[in-house]
Amino acid sequence: MFAATALPGCASQPQIPAQPCAIGAVVQSGVLPTVSGDGSSLCLGSKATVWYFTGPECPIARSYAPDVARLSEADRARGIEWIMVFPEDGITKDLANTFRADYALPLPFVLAPGDELCCDLGVKSIPSVVVIDARGQIIYRGRIDNRYRGIGTTFGPPSEHDLRALTDAIAAGQPVTPRETTAVGCILAPCETPP
Repeated sequence: MFAATALPGCASQPQIPAQPCAIGAVVQSGVLPTVSGDGSSLCLGSKATVWYFTGPECPIARSYAPDVARLSEADRARGIEWIMVFPEDGITKDLANTFRADYALPLPFVLAPGDELCCDLGVKSIPSVVVIDARGQIIYRGRIDNRYRGIGTTFGPPSEHDLRALTDAIAAGQPVTPRETTAVGCILAPCETPP
């Protein structure tokens, strides 16, 4: 179960799907948390919600903090909400709040230790984003931009702003084609295949 909430309808031993939710699929009820790490209800965007998977120990995640702060603030005014997800074991509410304060990220967050949420949404590394539109359809999974080629290796300033281009299109009411990119970052534990 997620540390943030007990979801109605979830089994006490969550079943991890053999395959993650596909790009373009509608996320089924019960997959996503509904309560933040401070116990308040999570607000979804009227146009879309960006689920931002991050971690305080990952240097690439820390390096993206200023960009995430700017993007999320601009998006909120455009009907796109952001929710931080801490998927690693050992991340406490206090540690998450310290990370938020240290990096000026005033975003709601959920603690999702273990691999259930990451496996459901197909997240393999942090930082990664999954964007879900107002209908519950996964329209993007992957990187924020193309700044990193590998751990510690950058291309320099990004030339492709995948997430920003997507949220700009959503905010403008333009049609978007669901797509996926490869996120570069700290690798998460692989998903277990259910028996």
